[in-house]
Amino acid sequence: MCLKIFGGKMRILFVSDLYYPHLGGVSEHIFHLANEFEKMGHFVRILTGKMEGDFKPDERRVIRIGYGMKVKYNKSVGRITIGFDVLRIKKIMKEFDVIHSHGGISPTLPILALCFSDKTNFLTFHAGFDRCLPYAIFNPFFKYLFNKIDGKIAVSKTAEKSFGRYFKGEYRIIPNGIETKKFYPRNNKKEKTILFVGRIEKRKGVEYLISAMEYVIKEVKEATLMIAGGGYGSYKLFIPKSVEKNIQFLGFVSPDKLPELYSSANVFVSPAIGNESFGIVLLEAMASGTPVIASDIPGYRCVVENNIDGILVPPKDPVSLGKAIVNLLNDKKMQNNLIENGLKKAKRYDWSNIAKEILYFYYEVNPKLP
Repeated sequence: MCLKIFGGKMRILFVSDLYYPHLGGVSEHIFHLANEFEKMGHFVRILTGKMEGDFKPDERRVIRIGYGMKVKYNKSVGRITIGFDVLRIKKIMKEFDVIHSHGGISPTLPILALCFSDKTNFLTFHAGFDRCLPYAIFNPFFKYLFNKIDGKIAVSKTAEKSFGRYFKGEYRIIPNGIETKKFYPRNNKKEKTILFVGRIEKRKGVEYLISAMEYVIKEVKEATLMIAGGGYGSYKLFIPKSVEKNIQFLGFVSPDKLPELYSSANVFVSPAIGNESFGIVLLEAMASGTPVIASDIPGYRCVVENNIDGILVPPKDPVSLGKAIVNLLNDKKMQNNLIENGLKKAKRYDWSNIAKEILYFYYEVNPKLP
């Protein structure tokens, strides 16, 4: 099996409504898997929609059809692809050995792939959610598509539970990964600095972190919160005057500058309120040598072992969050313990290891693949 993987004969098509320049965990996942598969010699292409934005790091292997329209979903912003050519999609899929869709059984490209593919089909389930009304209403149709998936992958137990309540079956848990060669400790720490990285949207819980800063500043006057992410306008209007000098909105930070930013902070905080299937940002911070504080929600419990490689606090609780930040800022021994254990954990999630695990699963499902 190992000889096959490193021999490099397979043709793999990733299918997703979400991909660069749309930023997020699914785009990151596909990009790094494609990189690792190509290093092993496999041929990879990515089928997705056209969308606005300049960040297109690998356009040579991207096939764009139709237009990726923004939609609000799962307390976030997703995409559905419209205006595509079905006959072209069917023709494209015939050129590949594996059709690997990402996201879920959702509009539109993953559904089309399952409807028209006669190849070996895989689907990685990424999302975490409490309930999904369309799955409940159209369950017979979605079950038909679910049964066409030869290999079902969930990025975490949380993702498996979210989809498993509607689609019973066997899922292989294969997590997201990180680039440990890109994210690593640097000698650039800024004292008493707190960092948040992510899209500024309701489910990320930024408002609770801002509220927590009122408590933090009373105890650690020189503490500074850096918020990296677009869409912060409305939040900036409601910052209490007592802490406005201690909060910096960095706006969108390009991916190539994120490693240095992670490494510069004393504490990384992700106060998400729910609907997170995994915590890539938590692993990136750990790999950068920055201790982590995160909400105690199912998706983050998949990554953080409380008081071992990170600290978990109740969601939507600014006081508990503020106390945790203050305690960590003032406790060098705790910082060092979390950093040491976080670095060990992050290494296990390197993308090279995750890619091999997925390829092994391909051959386990279909040993006749090239």
